Amino acid sequence: MSRSRLKLMKAFIWSIAGLAVVAGGLWFVPTNAVVLAPGITGDLSQMVQVKGGHAPGPGRLLMVAVTIARANVLVQLVARVDPNLEILPRQQAMGGLTMQQYIQFNLALMQQSQWAAEVAGERLAGLPARVVTVAGAVVEQVSKTGTAVGKIHPGDLIVRIGSYPVSGPAQVRSIMEKHFRVGEIVNFTVVRNHQQRVIPLKTTRIPGDPAPGIGVLIGSLQRPVIPRTVTIHSQNIGGPSAGMMFALEIYQQVTGHQLARGRIIAGTGEVSPNGQILQIGGVAQKVITVHRAGAQTFLVPAANYQKAEWMNHLKGYHMAIYPVHTLAQALHDLTSLNS
Repeated sequence: MSRSRLKLMKAFIWSIAGLAVVAGGLWFVPTNAVVLAPGITGDLSQMVQVKGGHAPGPGRLLMVAVTIARANVLVQLVARVDPNLEILPRQQAMGGLTMQQYIQFNLALMQQSQWAAEVAGERLAGLPARVVTVAGAVVEQVSKTGTAVGKIHPGDLIVRIGSYPVSGPAQVRSIMEKHFRVGEIVNFTVVRNHQQRVIPLKTTRIPGDPAPGIGVLIGSLQRPVIPRTVTIHSQNIGGPSAGMMFALEIYQQVTGHQLARGRIIAGTGEVSPNGQILQIGGVAQKVITVHRAGAQTFLVPAANYQKAEWMNHLKGYHMAIYPVHTLAQALHDLTSLNS
């Protein structure tokens, strides 16, 4: 080997080594962003069971999830040339939550999406499923500076304040204003894990609110009434976006109407109990994921359709992507495929 070629090879090796060192360094430099990447699909016939329901037919209905992680500088640079990845500001994606808090929040959203899907799916099948509002006020958040911290927990249902029964969230403020003073010890009766307990708390002044308070954010507690028992195994997947596909799987198990008919059909979208399909995140990455899973058809919320088709075209896929506004429309589109 000539001396000049040897020098060139050494320079090349040193360049590669230098790039590796730089890349390694950038890997450990954090940013205030997160990265969305293609994730996984789930076979709904394995995830959803309706008691006494019909067995699945040929083909599969799939739900889909994305992967989200904190982005370092190297990932941000790669994402500029890799359309599989999407960078979002951490505040926009996670709302100021830590990653652990975000995971827990999304698991809670998954639970809500399941009962919404149970109601919507059974109503689509003609059963009298509905949502009822439970008497009381459910605790959604506890302030770190209030007197309730460590004593009242998120998920507790306040059913009585002193001797006054609570029918709903609006009544709480009225009771506190009319019957109690700042600094007074008040007994709050709550239901936690199906057990009632009385918790004495000292009322305090909440900034910006003249009424006595304890530092909790409250809301209405709603529960589904489901004629046919449904079990959903979410496999520790979080978020609300599997709701539409849960509902469609529930529909076909209740009615016996097979929707896939030998196809692999994927979908994403949050569903409300009345069957509205709501916008979700990460749809571009979901297009990649469901294509890899072999899906020929992809149902997406109408608000996400343009971005889904953009990725479909960019990648040269030939999936049929359907924009849907309602669960009934999704059923109609799938039925049209089979006609």
